[in-house]
Amino acid sequence: MKASSPQSQKLAALVSSGASSRQASWKSRIENRDNHSVWRALNRLVAIHPLVRSALDSRRSFNQTTPLLTINDLTQDLYLRLLQNGRFNHYISSEMSDVDIEREISQIELPNMLIGGLRRHRPENYRMVRRVGSVLGNQSQFRRFYRRLGEDARHRHAASAIYGLREWTDDKPVKDNGTFSDLIDDIPVRKRNRRRSGWTGDVQVIVTNIELVELMVEILQAIDSPAPLRILRQLALSKLPLFDPVVIPIEDEVDDEREKQNYYDFFASSEESPEQKLLRIEQEEHARFAAHTFLNQLSLLVRSNAARTERIWRVLWHCYFDPCGPSQLEIAEKLGISDSSVSDYRRKLEMELQKLRFSPEHIRSFTEELAEQLRMHLSLRKNLA
Repeated sequence: MKASSPQSQKLAALVSSGASSRQASWKSRIENRDNHSVWRALNRLVAIHPLVRSALDSRRSFNQTTPLLTINDLTQDLYLRLLQNGRFNHYISSEMSDVDIEREISQIELPNMLIGGLRRHRPENYRMVRRVGSVLGNQSQFRRFYRRLGEDARHRHAASAIYGLREWTDDKPVKDNGTFSDLIDDIPVRKRNRRRSGWTGDVQVIVTNIELVELMVEILQAIDSPAPLRILRQLALSKLPLFDPVVIPIEDEVDDEREKQNYYDFFASSEESPEQKLLRIEQEEHARFAAHTFLNQLSLLVRSNAARTERIWRVLWHCYFDPCGPSQLEIAEKLGISDSSVSDYRRKLEMELQKLRFSPEHIRSFTEELAEQLRMHLSLRKNLA
């Protein structure tokens, strides 16, 4: 069974959180010790946070032998962090409003946890990501591009900022970033100088600032296009000899040896009974039927207008099922609408998703069927057009 994408995990988190998590206030949840409601509310904040996808992708590429990190795992870590630091009691004693509590969690506690995790697990990757952004923003060879007037204020995240060479004109076209990896194949990977260390003496120098500037110039000349900071970071890291060691528990080595020597462990059968199987199939069919009903409900939401129905379906696809994971600005450009219109559609979608009621094991059936129906409807409409 293949792992679900971060976008699908966000959709599943919205569905599982339910409307009840929004109705109760944070004060009542904490004072009544409603741990389940607090956890669901935190799960909703984690699912929609822009840094979560980076944390999931980073952990996935960091160690292929460990189970994939999920939104539920991050939610549990955040819940324990807030509980151990006494933040819930602080929110009550300070008489903070719901808006202030969610703002502090989303803008302070959760980013600190995610960035701290990246710094611990991938210290060299973390340092180089920051250095690439600093070089592009401060060195005279580069500058930031604004594809249209007023876009500076609309960038919600620094990683979406567009950078290029200073001599390029403002109307320099932005190419599809899917081809960039092939275009930089001829750029050599930099060699690591193991004899030099940083000024603290604790870490080795991977690449000097001068060498990093030269690398970024070569990359931009090779792709011949301005690009978002997050894409330039990925391209730069692919040409740098980073070393972040992986600690493997001794139990994993023992298990590998047992597999090689054909050792077998016998456990009690965990197969479901015929009755449980029938109930599971029935509930999965109900979840898949709900996907059809949900799409029809979205059509009614826009008063059965064909153009607006297709638009809200495409917003749903790009937000939760598009494997490229485009940003909200990129979605607006794809659909030819404003950023505020995409925000309005997303708000309506989240409200409808939170009205659904599914157990966690049946959310997968709902999301799979919903993705299939969207793929079919949108491809049919494209062929008819």
